[in-house]
Amino acid sequence: MISIQQVSKRFGGRVLFTDASLRIGLEDRVALVGPNGAGKTTLLEMIAGRVAPDSGVIAINNRAVIGYLTQELEAHQGRSVLEEVLAGGSEASSIERHLRLLEEEIATAPPEAVDELLAHYGELQTKYEQLGGYSLEARAKEILTGLGFKEKHLSRSLEQFSGGQRMRASLARLLLSSPDALLLDEPTNHLDLESVIWLEKFLSGYAGAILLISHDRNFMNRLVNRVVEVERQQLVTYTGNYDQFVAAKAEAREILEATAKNQQKKIEDTRAFIDRFRYKATKARQVQSRIKLLEKMDKVELAPQQKRVRFSFPEPQRSGETVIRLIDLDKSYDGNPVYRSLSVELRRGERVALIGPNGAGKSTLLKLLAGVLSFEKGERLLGHNVTTAYYAQHQLELLTPANTVLEEITDAAPMEESSFLRAILGRFLFSGDDVKKKVAVLSGGEKSRLALAKMLIRPANLLLLDEPTNHLDIPSRDVLEEALRDFPGTICFITHDRHFIRTVANRIIDVRDGAATSYVGDYDYYLYKKQLMAEAAAGSPIRSDSADIPVSTPQRSEAREARSRERKTKEQKRAEAEMRNRLHRTSHLLQSSLSKIEAEVAEAEKSLEELSLTLADPHTYRDKERFRETLDRHTQTKRRLAELTAEWDRLSGQMS
Repeated sequence: MISIQQVSKRFGGRVLFTDASLRIGLEDRVALVGPNGAGKTTLLEMIAGRVAPDSGVIAINNRAVIGYLTQELEAHQGRSVLEEVLAGGSEASSIERHLRLLEEEIATAPPEAVDELLAHYGELQTKYEQLGGYSLEARAKEILTGLGFKEKHLSRSLEQFSGGQRMRASLARLLLSSPDALLLDEPTNHLDLESVIWLEKFLSGYAGAILLISHDRNFMNRLVNRVVEVERQQLVTYTGNYDQFVAAKAEAREILEATAKNQQKKIEDTRAFIDRFRYKATKARQVQSRIKLLEKMDKVELAPQQKRVRFSFPEPQRSGETVIRLIDLDKSYDGNPVYRSLSVELRRGERVALIGPNGAGKSTLLKLLAGVLSFEKGERLLGHNVTTAYYAQHQLELLTPANTVLEEITDAAPMEESSFLRAILGRFLFSGDDVKKKVAVLSGGEKSRLALAKMLIRPANLLLLDEPTNHLDIPSRDVLEEALRDFPGTICFITHDRHFIRTVANRIIDVRDGAATSYVGDYDYYLYKKQLMAEAAAGSPIRSDSADIPVSTPQRSEAREARSRERKTKEQKRAEAEMRNRLHRTSHLLQSSLSKIEAEVAEAEKSLEELSLTLADPHTYRDKERFRETLDRHTQTKRRLAELTAEWDRLSGQMS
């Protein structure tokens, strides 16, 4: 479907691609990887037709529709979230508007014009049905819900939302439009963990091709069947997911290093022979032969190893056993309660991941822990010798665009010597003249590294990190993971990167519905406990289709061992029993409501089908009164079906 043939591209004096080629079929799932600045986004822009190659051809099937999710926010003119997403089904939306106008015109048209208008109405209605127009709004709401929007948000203007939320609306619009090929540039950057898992499942069943750039290895592992690396201005293809790519690349480098080593030994032996017998007449022919051999030899060249960020947090002073306590806190926004009587305690050495749906209050909890947010009631108590460092989700926006990199870090530590600050920046890949770059021209990844570097200046034993991996490439994430694992203090963080959570966290706090529920154990243990509660609520074991739920015997055994090690008070056991009973009662009510709605949906679908057949009958249009009555019933039934479907989706989400 997409064929890239001998493409070359440069920006200024920098060459990105030289005679690069790639083919993408209709069912391919391709991850595009490579260091920042290698040209991954430029390749997507060339395929999307936004940027032209300097030479070569990008051929796309004439009938194929390409959908491109950029990292740039588009201007919106007063549309609501739902209206913006529905615009993704542009042809169906256009026909629906035309149908409404025709209905008004038919109602007021003179008798001699009605027949022609009715015939046109019937043609448009048939096309509208073929495009799935009657289910368009329900599908749009399903996608928006999956990406973290609530029903109350859908009628609000997009201008009222943050940049990250508007990016999610853009993604929803693109998914609703169902193009033949999806080009996705960091689609998970603005999603919470639950939305990432939903998107992963949605794309797994997608009918078209997918070419994506991502730094989330779990996302790539679950989704892609090919990895294309931008390396030395070429596009190198590997079969399999991201982990298989890493293994294949490591194996290939080992072979290449061994080959280069053998070749180098052969070169050295040959040169030694030449030097030894260069002036000996009896060896002249052999010497010349070896000289020609060296001249013709194709040297094995190893690609330079990518520079890696070297994170290492300063050794902080030792804190007390209890690091921080929030006691009976109340927090509201504009009169809307987020927390009531919230109590949370962190202890020395814990690495806590905050998990929960978008809007549940994870960032609010982190800000309360950091002391940067006020509250109406309760106490925030720091433990003995505790010092905090807070990395905000929007830390990048707090950087001063007019500053140079060196000036920015100097502002954070004005008493430190320039040589020390340059050394810190060097560990974050800002070397030489890079420190003179203006913050305004830095990439997202460079800004993230600079913000993290500023956090290194002051030693702290309590790190509070909101999405620290955003804009970091995978090698940088790996090093950050290692540094956090070795950090002797206490960490509390939010991230949508499951690999990061699995690697770093030894405790999970699930934030939802105004409560913060603690799970002492790693991410797999948390998933196991959630599965137990789901099974208890359903009254029987559930086999989840999520690959994140550990169902194999070893994982279950490890989880049971972790559970047996967890010390529980009688109050905790009683609270868990009450929770199971409450979940069971709630599940029973939900199941009853679902069954009722399913019956109503079936009845509405049957009625809609009958009414559609009636409207498709040309004889219907001869009786104007019958037509209008049928049309009204059809419109009402369609709306009712959309409402029932949305309610079914909402209740199903509560059951899952």
